[in-house]
Amino acid sequence: MTYIRGDLYGYTKVDPIYNAASGYRIPAGRLIPVQFAKMENSYESNVVATRTSIGAMENTLKENKKGVFYNFKDEQGEIHVASLFFPEQTQNPEGIINASKDKIQQMDNLKDVSMVIASSEPKKYLGTYIAACRSGMKLSVDPQIAEEFKGKIMPTLENDIRDPDKRDKTMPTLSNILFEADKRGAEIYRTLAAENGQTVAPEKKQPKKEMCF
Repeated sequence: MTYIRGDLYGYTKVDPIYNAASGYRIPAGRLIPVQFAKMENSYESNVVATRTSIGAMENTLKENKKGVFYNFKDEQGEIHVASLFFPEQTQNPEGIINASKDKIQQMDNLKDVSMVIASSEPKKYLGTYIAACRSGMKLSVDPQIAEEFKGKIMPTLENDIRDPDKRDKTMPTLSNILFEADKRGAEIYRTLAAENGQTVAPEKKQPKKEMCF
C-alpha cells in the first residue's frame, strides 16, 4: 500500500481520481481499489470511465482489458455490477483525457496546508487521506504508523476475499470502512477549510447509482 505509505521523508502522494463522464471525484469505496489498479499497472491518468461512457465517446477497449468492478444501486433499488477503466485501457486514451479536462475541477484550496496521519486505525488513517484528496493539502505519515495500519487493514482484506460462507461476519467489510472513511474525510476537510477562513460549497449531488459503496 505504498501509495498511502509515504516516501523516505514521510510524505505520501495524494492522488484523487475522477469520473471522466461527470468530473466528480470517485468515492472512497472505489478510489482505493482503483488506485491499486493504477499502481499495479503504472497508469498515469487520473480519470476512469465506465464501458458505457467509453462507448459514448466513440471509443473502444483494448482486447482482454479488465476494469475495477463495483456495485451500484439503480433508481428502483436493484443492485448492478459495473467496471471502471483507465484511458490507457482504451484504443484512444487521449480522447478520454481531453474530453474530461473541462469537467474536472482539481481540489487545491488547501494546498498550503500540511497534515500528518496520526492514527493507524483504518477509518481515521484513510479518512485523513481522503481529506487530502478533497483539498490538495500536503500529507505525511510516520513509517511506523503506516506499518501498523497495514497490520490492521490486512485481516479485513483477507476476510473479504474468502468465500462468503467462510467469512467472519463479525468483522467490518472494506466497503464499510471506506464508507466511514469518506464521511470522516469530509468532516476533516470542512474543519480545515473553516480554520483557514474558507467557505466550503456543498458538493453537487451525484447520480444515485454513483453513491452506492
